[in-house]
Amino acid sequence: MAKGNHCITVDDNKWDALAGVVNGSRSAWIERQIDIVLNIDDEESKLIQEIENLDNKMNVAKDKLCQIRKAKKERLEAANVFDECMVILNRLHDNLGCVGRNQIRSIAMKNKVPPDGLEEHCEELGLTIVNFMEVPK
Repeated sequence: MAKGNHCITVDDNKWDALAGVVNGSRSAWIERQIDIVLNIDDEESKLIQEIENLDNKMNVAKDKLCQIRKAKKERLEAANVFDECMVILNRLHDNLGCVGRNQIRSIAMKNKVPPDGLEEHCEELGLTIVNFMEVPK
C-alpha cells in the first residue's frame, strides 16, 4: 500500500489531548483506527498493538516493584530505628526474663519511636512481654 499526504481537520484541544494519551505518532494512531474501522489487520498493526499492551503491562509491573521496594525500605528503616531500643530491651530480658509494656513504652518515648511498633518488634523477636514490670534503678 502506498501512503500519501492527506489533510484532516481536528479541534486543537482534542489534538493536544490526544498527545497525552497516545504513545508515538498521532498520525499512525489515526491510521490504525481507520484500519480497525475498515477491518484491515496487518501484521505490523498487530505487533504495534501487542507492543503497546506489553509496554503498559511493564509500566504496571514497574510501579508495583517501586511500591514493594518502598515498603521494604520502610521496614528496614523501622528495624534500624528499633536497634538502639533493642539493646536495652534485650539486656532487660536477659537479666529479668521478661520486659514490661511500661518499660517498652518508656524506652520508646526516650528514643522517639512508636511504642506499639516497638512492642510488635519485641513480639516478633520472641521476647516475653508482661503488662507491668518494675523499672530497675
